[in-house]
Amino acid sequence: METKTVYAYTADGKYIGERTLDDTDRSPISSVWQIPAYMTEVKPPAAKEGYDIYYRSGKWEQIEQPKPEPTPTPPVVTDEPTEPYIDPERLAIAEAVAELSEQVATLVDAQKGGDKK
Repeated sequence: METKTVYAYTADGKYIGERTLDDTDRSPISSVWQIPAYMTEVKPPAAKEGYDIYYRSGKWEQIEQPKPEPTPTPPVVTDEPTEPYIDPERLAIAEAVAELSEQVATLVDAQKGGDKK
């Protein structure tokens, strides 16, 4: 039984390893090798440190691996209480609503015959 080595890659081209074809991968009519999708006979180069190998446009390319995100430093914890953040615009709206509520309550009392000012 004759075999053939091919090189597999993902749909986006990233190299995933060698595969071995056997006689079942030959055409029953012409005996030509039928190379499955996402495989090539072109041997990839050895990967450089920090690079991945991709098969694109009929050739292998070395693409630098993305750098990992830096680990954030944890916040410094102190025993002192911290002031909560207060949005000045929202604070102004809340104060305006409170003032309007007092005015409305005064008008309602006046209509009911309550304290006259």
